[in-house]
Amino acid sequence: MGRIKVCLIYEFLSEQGGLEREIINHANFLKQAGFDVEVLTCHLNPEILKLMPFEGIKITNISKIKTPFESLNLILCFFGLNNLNKYSPGIFLSYSAPCNYLIRKKRCKKANYINHVPHFLYLSGKEKAEWASSTQGVKRWMSVALSYILGYLLKKIDKRLVRKNDLNFANSKFTKKTIDRIYSISSIVSYPPLDPRFKPFNPSKAGIKERFIFSSSRIIPDKKYEWLIEALSYMKSKLPLYIAGSVQPDYRKKLLGLAEKMKVKINFLGRLNTEQIREYYSNASVFAFPAPKEDFGLVPAESLACGTPVVVWGDGAGPTEQVIDGVNGFYAQPYNIKDFARKSDLCIDTNFKKKNKNKIIKSSRKFSTEEIKKGFIKEINKILFSRP
Repeated sequence: MGRIKVCLIYEFLSEQGGLEREIINHANFLKQAGFDVEVLTCHLNPEILKLMPFEGIKITNISKIKTPFESLNLILCFFGLNNLNKYSPGIFLSYSAPCNYLIRKKRCKKANYINHVPHFLYLSGKEKAEWASSTQGVKRWMSVALSYILGYLLKKIDKRLVRKNDLNFANSKFTKKTIDRIYSISSIVSYPPLDPRFKPFNPSKAGIKERFIFSSSRIIPDKKYEWLIEALSYMKSKLPLYIAGSVQPDYRKKLLGLAEKMKVKINFLGRLNTEQIREYYSNASVFAFPAPKEDFGLVPAESLACGTPVVVWGDGAGPTEQVIDGVNGFYAQPYNIKDFARKSDLCIDTNFKKKNKNKIIKSSRKFSTEEIKKGFIKEINKILFSRP
C-alpha cells in the first residue's frame, strides 16, 4: 500500500511571511509522519525559495497559463485554468478562503488552517482600506472592491465552505474565538511552530556590539510601526531601533520622516535569512511588537527562543498567549504609547534579560516543532482514519 497523498494549497507563494513558514513546517511534519506531500499554488515567485527553507518540499504551480503577474495568475486559476483535476489526494490542507473555493468540488477529506477570517470580507470599511494598502500590488484592492459588490454572497459561500471542512485549525485561542463565533464551528488550536533552527536553548552565538531594540515582521501600516517609533521617542533608554522585513518605499519614507521628527534612530535591515535574524534576536536588549489585535504573530516566540524579552499590547490577542507578563516580557496597556515605552524601558533598565534569560528561553518550548507536531499530526490522522 502506497503512502497517503496530502496536498497543501495556497493561492500564491511570493511573500516572506508567517503563513509561508507555517506551510513549510506543516509540509515537513507530514513528510516526517510518512505522508506523500506536495504544495500547490497558483503563483510562485522563485526568489521566495531562496529566502525561506523550502528545501526538500515538492512545490507545483497549478496554473495552466503562467505569467509574471500574480493577480492575473490568480484570476486565471480561479476561472478554471488550473491543473487541479490531476490531483486526488487523501486530504487537502487549505490555507485561505480562496483555496477552500478552489477545492470545493474535490471528493476527499478537507482541512483548513485559519490564520484569520478573510480580511476583505469581515473588516470594517476603514480597516479594509488600511489592509489593502499594506502591500504592493493590486490583489488586495481587487478583493476589497469585490467585497463591496458581492460581499453578502461571498460571506455566505465562505461560511458554507468552512463548515463543510472535516477539520478547521485555528492558529491561536484568540483566532479560535473569532472564527468559532463567525462560522458556528468548533475549531482546533494548532499554534504555528518555530522553525527548528529556533530550537529553545539555542540562541545565536554571534555577537553585535551595539545595544539596540529589535522588531521584525512585514513592515506594513497595519503593524503600526508609527506607534513603535513614537514609543521610542518617550523612552529613557535612547537605543536605536533595528527592523527586519520587507517594506514598501513610500512607507519606509514615511517611517524615516517620523523617526527624524521624533529624534529616533532607525535602521532597516531588509529581508534576513533565518541565521541572520537569529543573530539579531539573540543580541537585542528587547523585542518590541507593536501590532494590535494580532491573530498570533510568531516573531515574539522566535525572540523568546533566543532569550530576549518581548513587549506586546495586553489586548488579549495572539501575542499575549506567548508573553507571560513579568516573566518573559511585559504587556503594555492597550494602545497606550507611553506605557509601551515604560515597559520597554523596564526590560532595559532592570537588566531583565540577563536576570530572566533561562525563564525566557524555557517559555518558548510550547511552540517547539516537536510539541506542535504531535497535536497537528494527531488531528490529521483522526480525520483520515476515522470511520464515516
